[in-house]
This record gives sequence, C-alpha cells and structure tokens, in this order.
Amino acid sequence: MKGKYPREYFLNPNIDKPIQEIWDDIDAYTGEFMEDETNLHKEIDFIIPIPPLKYKNKTTKGVFFTQGCEYLLKLFPDIKKIFFAGAYTMWSSYSWCDKADIYFSCYENKERENYHKNKYQNKKDIIFLPLQDADYTNEYIMAPTFNTPKTIDVLCVSTPAKVKNIPILAKALLEYEKKYKKILNTVWIMGIKTKTKDFSDIRQDYRTQINQIKEILKSEKYLNMIPFVEHKDLAKYYSRAKCCVLTSLIEGKNRSLNESMSCNTPIVVFKDHNKYARGNHPIFFGNSGELAEFSPESLADTIHKVINNQDNYCPRENYLKYNGRKNFVDVLANKVPYYKENIPNFEQTKFHENLWVDLATQDNYQISYHDFIYGKNPLITHVRGTENIRSLIEFFYSRFNIK
Repeated sequence: MKGKYPREYFLNPNIDKPIQEIWDDIDAYTGEFMEDETNLHKEIDFIIPIPPLKYKNKTTKGVFFTQGCEYLLKLFPDIKKIFFAGAYTMWSSYSWCDKADIYFSCYENKERENYHKNKYQNKKDIIFLPLQDADYTNEYIMAPTFNTPKTIDVLCVSTPAKVKNIPILAKALLEYEKKYKKILNTVWIMGIKTKTKDFSDIRQDYRTQINQIKEILKSEKYLNMIPFVEHKDLAKYYSRAKCCVLTSLIEGKNRSLNESMSCNTPIVVFKDHNKYARGNHPIFFGNSGELAEFSPESLADTIHKVINNQDNYCPRENYLKYNGRKNFVDVLANKVPYYKENIPNFEQTKFHENLWVDLATQDNYQISYHDFIYGKNPLITHVRGTENIRSLIEFFYSRFNIK
C-alpha cells in the first residue's frame, strides 16, 4: 500500500476541485501489496475466474487477478504465456502496475478511464474492467439462511478504520431514538481479532475510533460490537438484519454491500459514496436499498424507511441479474476481445454456459466450469500467500509445459 491517502475526502462529500485533480488525488494512493511490503506477502490473493485451457488441439489463456500483480509478475514473468494478468487495488484508484493486461477498476467510467490513458500513454492498451474482488462474491454461499427471523434492525460490517465513518452511524442511532422514540437493535461486526474486552491489543487508530463512538453513545445499549465473525457464519447475520448500513464516502468496492444484497437484505449507503470514481455507474441496481444524504439525520430517516418497508425491496433478485460469479465471468469474457476471437461458439453474456469451456475445464481439471468458478477445488482457483501462489503457478506451468 503506497502513496498519499486522501484523508480530506473521508468526511467531505463535496470537494472543490476540478474533476481531473480529484481523480489524481484518488490515484495517488493504491491499496496494492508491493514487493517491499514483506509483511503483506502472506495476504496476497491469487484468484482465477478463467483457467488456461487445452482441448481438441486448441489452447486458450486464462485470467488471474490479484492485489499483488506487479510483485507476482516479477517473481513469475512467464505466467503471461498462459494467463492474462489482472490487477486490482483495495481502493477506488486504478492499479499502479503498468505490466498488467487488465485493470479491475471497480466502475464503468469512460471519462475517467480516457483521462487516465491519455495521462499515462503506456497504459493505453490495458483493458479496464468495471469489477473488483468484492464482485466475485459467491452468491450460493452468501445466500439467505433458512427460516431466519429479522431480529436485527441495523447491521454494519466494517472495520473501525477512520475512512469508514462509523461515528456518523453512532450519531444516527441517537437521532433515531430522539425522533422515533425507539432504540434500534444495531450490530456492528468489526472484522478484528482481539483477546481483550477493552481492545487494548488492536491498532491505535482503531482504538481511537472505537473510543470516539463510545463517547458519542455514552451507553452500550445502542450498539452491540462484535469483534469478529467467521466468514462461513456471516450469511446468518445478514439474513437476520432488516438493513445493512455502509457509512464511508470513499474506499474500494465494498464487500459487505455485495454480501448483504446476495443475502436478500436491503442496503443503506450515502448517495455520495465513491461518486468521483463512479461517475454515472450506480452503487446498486434496482430496488436493492436506499441512498441517504451525508448527515446523521438523513441516515436515521433512511434507516427508518427501509426497516419499516421491507416488502419494497428485492436486493437478491437485483443482485443475481447483474452480479455474482456467473455474471462476473460473463462481463470479463465480453470485455476481453481475445475470448470472442478464440472460444468456439462464443456468445455474449453466456460465457459461463459455453460448452467448449465446460468440456475443456472438465478435461483439464476434472471439474465442470461451474464447479471451477464456484470453488469446488479452491486449491486451483483461489489461494493466498506467495508460497501457495508459487505452488499453484508451478502446477499450471507443469500442465502447459512451461519450464
């Protein structure tokens, strides 16, 4: 993670600058893991939505994406013989890796993309893809749990990082009680591992935010703070919630929004969320939730609207129309001209159903393409850490005769 973190954007939805300068500010920071950040190498993800395939005398390249693209391409320069290299950053910036073939760029924003390519002529041939790792949510794992009553009014799944603006949620809970004469059952899953009740063993900046929230609320009755929930148990919490709230103005593509909608729980988010990076790209599609103004009062009112009109929302239905892994690989294949030119009987929006791809995947990896993208064998689809990545790349090298 490198560059200048644009802290002035955290609490200000209306930056008074030309849009090109704002884009430069966003791109001045990257959430990628670099070669010299050795403490992060064990966290590097290597995700394969399309594998390299060889079937009936035809060989096609696969796609991997990672937040450590520049470093991995230096370690394994021959990998581009069988893969297109996809780079993403856990931020709304464009990747800094100029050797990548694809930028997983969060949103479709042609004006911003053209500005970036004109500024960096060496990137003019890179494909910009309106996806990020959060969009690769498994919609069959993150799904409504059976016969689950809605016992949580508000769920927030977020770290206590300053960029997340959790204090504004605390203020909204007080506003809600004042206006609607009710204390909401609010659960905050913080995504941190701690062995202490006072959080004394976590990062100082996280402790500062937690202490600020406690000072605002003055009582534990407003907010149930849960440090950590295993990923396999998150769907139960989303399913129990009447709404899931995100309070950040700027970050990368937020995972909790995808997971909440996939679990059929409507979302509440500020209308200015990532607005400079998004352009006209929507935060969500259809009646999946509501947008609030950036104030505690508006947030409280928007929460009230959602939790008292549950039948007005169809988040999972909308999510499955546009998101989930099948849609992810379809968008990816459509945006990369190579696949239209090389995959037999290629059809737009139907890459995940392509018969040649399915037969080739079964022949090469002994699972169907559907099972491949949904992680039936995670050892060949998604690994983490450089040593595991090395083992997987060596597996592909051996399959495709790369020495």
